[in-house]
Amino acid sequence: MDVSRKPSSYISTQTAALLAGKSVRTINNWLESGSLSGKRVHAERGPGGLMWKIDLSSMAAYIPMDMTDACVREIMQAEAGDADSMNNVGIYFYAANARKIAAEWFEAAAQKGHADAMELLSMCYINGIGVGKDHALGIQWLGKAAALGHSVARAKLQSLGFEV
Repeated sequence: MDVSRKPSSYISTQTAALLAGKSVRTINNWLESGSLSGKRVHAERGPGGLMWKIDLSSMAAYIPMDMTDACVREIMQAEAGDADSMNNVGIYFYAANARKIAAEWFEAAAQKGHADAMELLSMCYINGIGVGKDHALGIQWLGKAAALGHSVARAKLQSLGFEV
């Protein structure tokens, strides 16, 4: 999809940072330098009651995957806080071999209680995919997914000798 020809979709600096695999500070620096475009909107919190919303089309060069229509829809739903869409955005990045960014999206969805994301994040930690290898944290996320009834997580834990 050529996001430059679509109506503008605006995202928070936090979502922009997740999409680019950068910090919010870097996003703000890109805004100040003119590398990104955005608009200031009213916010309940923030300096002067304003916050930046980034034009998603201006982010295309900084996002290491193709921005299909379906992907943009998922990003906008993830921006609105939808855990399933956060997980799906993680899957898009994983498929694009941007594993560090994928793991960050899986973690965002897992923090919202998404069992599939917990199971995927557990595999990231257990195998060191996009994150530092941490077996204990991986098993912890696997356990959380299993506790939510995730059948694959339960089977993996059982195969490791855990009673679930």
